[in-house]
Amino acid sequence: MNDYKPVPSRLVGSTDIDLYYLIKVIKKWWKLIIALTLIAALASALISFYVLKPVYRASTLLMVTVASEKLQVSTQQLNRNNQDNENPAAPMPVLTMNTYLGQLESEVVMKRVVEGTGIPGLSIGALMSMTDASIVKDSNLLTLEVENNDPVIAARIANAIAEQYLKLMDELMFSSVVVISPANVPAGPIKPNKKMNIMLAFLIGLMISVLLAFLLEFLDNTLKTVDDIDQVLDLPVLAVIPIGNGQNSSRFRE
Repeated sequence: MNDYKPVPSRLVGSTDIDLYYLIKVIKKWWKLIIALTLIAALASALISFYVLKPVYRASTLLMVTVASEKLQVSTQQLNRNNQDNENPAAPMPVLTMNTYLGQLESEVVMKRVVEGTGIPGLSIGALMSMTDASIVKDSNLLTLEVENNDPVIAARIANAIAEQYLKLMDELMFSSVVVISPANVPAGPIKPNKKMNIMLAFLIGLMISVLLAFLLEFLDNTLKTVDDIDQVLDLPVLAVIPIGNGQNSSRFRE
């Protein structure tokens, strides 16, 4: 009998957890829950403000227009050449938006930008990783976005890519591309989202601390109150022996 360690019946063979028990566990471990939640939020704030580098995004908007005049000139030149040559040349095709997008993100354009800007440490691979281009849905517009830790460099690279792309398309004589909105120096970073990081860390810390409190309660198989004896042993309590001074004993009887 001396070696017997009772396990609370609420944790063995029972799948029902009442609201009273949940509140009781939270009230018992509220200091731990608050402490871990605040630590998680504070750690997230310190990392967001002092560890993570801010990322700025500069964007420019380009519009693809079918250069009908340029195509007409090219066709006229081809017709003259066809009259002089035995092998006629095929007319230049009109490119699709996906082709324009592929050319905008091509290594040829990136190489020109790297050589033209002269930014220290800038390589073709690094430039491609910080650049994202997309087609505006149901339009002939191209959006070019550049992300960098320096807002001035982000805007400079975005404008340089647009400039080199215009030169490339002019050399190919397929179509004309115009810049609708050049890239400006971004006023603020897009990453990290400090408020969102702190809020998520707060919620995650709260959930983890509550789960830890229930785990500690599950591992605790000691009897501390009259209610514990009644729940575990299902026996009536005949008497309560006070331990310590009167203040402690009265708190135990409550």
